[in-house]
Amino acid sequence: MRDKSVKGLRYNLAPDQPIANAVVQHRGQSTALYIVPTGADDKFELTLKDMILTRPEIGAWVWRVSEGEMPPLRL
Repeated sequence: MRDKSVKGLRYNLAPDQPIANAVVQHRGQSTALYIVPTGADDKFELTLKDMILTRPEIGAWVWRVSEGEMPPLRL
């Protein structure tokens, strides 16, 4: 089985709306990759948390840019 990935696009979304920047599938498990930009507010974080909680079957990897270097990808 081949691993897959899908790149999220921001068409018609406000810049302050979280988006899965990519979804990768590795060994049958899907993981959404989220990048939280510097300056993201509490509303952004709450919306992101809700997005992650509503899809428990999809893993989540989050990089908060303001916290430093990109964390390791654990797929």
